[in-house]
Amino acid sequence: TQTLQDIIGKEPHHWRGDRSGIEEFNGAFESLMGDDEQLSADEMQEFEDFLATIHFPPNPNRNFDNSLPTDLALPGHFSTGRFVAPGQPMPNGNAERGLRAFRLSRLDGVQCVTCHTIPTGAGINGTFTTVFEPLPPGPMGEAHLGIVSVDGSTQHSIKVPQIRNVHEKTGFNTTQVRNTAGFGYLHDGTIDSLERFVSEPLFSVSSLQQVADLTAFLLSFSGSDLPTGSSTSILEPPGESGQDTHAAVGKQVTLNGSGVPFRVLEMLTLAEQGVVDVVVKGVYGGAARGFRYAGSFTYQSDREGETATHTALTSSAAPGAELTWTVVPSGSGVRIALDRDLDGYYDADETDACADPADALSTPANSSCCPADLTGEGDVNTNDFFAFLALYQVQDPRADFTGEGDINTNDFFAFLAAYQAGC
Repeated sequence: TQTLQDIIGKEPHHWRGDRSGIEEFNGAFESLMGDDEQLSADEMQEFEDFLATIHFPPNPNRNFDNSLPTDLALPGHFSTGRFVAPGQPMPNGNAERGLRAFRLSRLDGVQCVTCHTIPTGAGINGTFTTVFEPLPPGPMGEAHLGIVSVDGSTQHSIKVPQIRNVHEKTGFNTTQVRNTAGFGYLHDGTIDSLERFVSEPLFSVSSLQQVADLTAFLLSFSGSDLPTGSSTSILEPPGESGQDTHAAVGKQVTLNGSGVPFRVLEMLTLAEQGVVDVVVKGVYGGAARGFRYAGSFTYQSDREGETATHTALTSSAAPGAELTWTVVPSGSGVRIALDRDLDGYYDADETDACADPADALSTPANSSCCPADLTGEGDVNTNDFFAFLALYQVQDPRADFTGEGDINTNDFFAFLAAYQAGC
């Protein structure tokens, strides 16, 4: 089964390439899914728009900076018998060398990359005379990725498959007496493993190590940070762009006063390059807060107009007030750390105004709030007084009752006035 990840713009569909676009699957909502009717044209467009947002997740075999590994262990991968006895553990693979073989090794006058274009591994979307000419989109905006006349197995024609999720299908190996996972490869799963696929006699591999290198590359093939083809090269034509996720996304470091690991600086370096966002969540100044790295060792907080330095955040992390640094996809840091409902009002500002940071319809502009009700209990009592003292002592911005930009005795007396007034 083909993945729904990054499927829009990679038409046609099915292994045979016999469905020109996602619209041709509309009947499945009724016949297969059990709906009373098919989707309307508008509903199908909404469905297609949703599918177009789905990216491939981070590739677990890439390095933290999304580069190819040069010494990747290959547990669960075994020799096929071409160079040594079958069933022997594969040596570690060098994915960079595997990339070179993928681009340069010849098979009947072509290269792997001639059909499996970089960066997705799918076929070419165009024709070639002396230069590559992209094909215009179809009537529903569909692309026309390449179909080959034979796959070397049972199909008379087959769409050139993208290869960005082959690492998820490992675990089936006929050199072993027991298998607990795996799907096999080709349209019908008749090839058990990647190492067997690249070891087939029709490929010009020269050693078990080259098989390992090619396997390492295929396991690390995620769709980005790879060389692109050329519009003038029939052997390495340009491929369609892909939607994948940087390998660092999801990585976390939690600080609690025991030092700052080098990994945090690696995160910030990637954010400076613009390939990811870095967010910080946790307890800061006695309250649950969020920050997004803004560059130059400065963080934007979830209160508009407030920033924090890298030193301030790292030095404030302590047991009971841990802060967690997380790498997130580029462009998502504002939603994750600062403005969760993306209504234009930052989360802490909404909380200060008794608005709901998770509800885009609830904003400081349409909610009433008693500023002295710091505990959010709905009334003003001694709990709020002690809450203010705690904020005042740590110079938390919520104690800035005068809006002067700093915390001083004017704020103390302003809070007392609101406290005595019951608001």
